[in-house]
Amino acid sequence: MKKTLLILLLNFNLALFSQEYKLSIELNYPIPVDNNFIGKNYTGIVDIGGKYKIIDKKDVLDFGIALNAGLFTFNNSEINSPQDYKIFAFLIQPKIFCEFNIKNVEKLHPYTSLGYSFIIFKATGTNNGFDVSDLNDTQSGINLNFGLSYDITSDFFVNGQFDFIKLQKEKGIPNSTYNTNINLVKLGIGLKI
Repeated sequence: MKKTLLILLLNFNLALFSQEYKLSIELNYPIPVDNNFIGKNYTGIVDIGGKYKIIDKKDVLDFGIALNAGLFTFNNSEINSPQDYKIFAFLIQPKIFCEFNIKNVEKLHPYTSLGYSFIIFKATGTNNGFDVSDLNDTQSGINLNFGLSYDITSDFFVNGQFDFIKLQKEKGIPNSTYNTNINLVKLGIGLKI
């Protein structure tokens, strides 16, 4: 039993200190941009992401899966009106990614990803005296992402990315780019595990 435990511990340590990183986690600050309902009304709070490399081709490309989860808020109570409510928007983004390996600049990693985004809206407070706390809505659409990461050390990196989300048209809402297009810039840090 002790030998088995020692062997497992040694293998775990080798996996931790090897240069073959398959998993990375990141912490980003999301910034809504552009003239759309998210960019005009919501404030980004946090975005947490993870990537797992499935195919690791050091010479050319790496392929994998990724998941990001973000939080945005719209606080109408800051406006002096009878509408005293707050909306939380939870963004969930599963996707596949492709990372490009540049031989001459090994620390620089451009990447792109394609996925689907879900935005879950949850309201709290009152609107003209009516409780809106049970009003929820979910919108979704295709997500295209471009990013660039730079290795500070072998396991720590900085990251910048741009997300474009094209939401599906909602019934009863005008079909305009203001209501269907979302643009986000995310800046953050990450750790390779």
